[in-house]
Amino acid sequence: MERFRIFFVKKTTKGPSEGDITHVGGINELGEKWSISIDEAIEGINAGIWEFYLLENFEEIPVNICTLNASETFLTAKGQGYLHNLLEDLPECDLAFQL
Repeated sequence: MERFRIFFVKKTTKGPSEGDITHVGGINELGEKWSISIDEAIEGINAGIWEFYLLENFEEIPVNICTLNASETFLTAKGQGYLHNLLEDLPECDLAFQL
């Protein structure tokens, strides 16, 4: 299983889902940006191919799949003492590269 640190996100800018995270991304060992859609990330996690995490106060926070209902599945990262999704705190970036 490959592990990837998430550094930034891309969010929708219009419509009823404005502000929802659509992609996550990071920087690989060569210093190149990578990105992947939330749907692709969920598929990779479910298949056991990828694992994602972020760093908060020098602590690795695992990124997990959260399913609200049949049509709402998203990624979440909750650290010790935090009640909200820490992915929401990451900066937005234009994500042009794929894993």
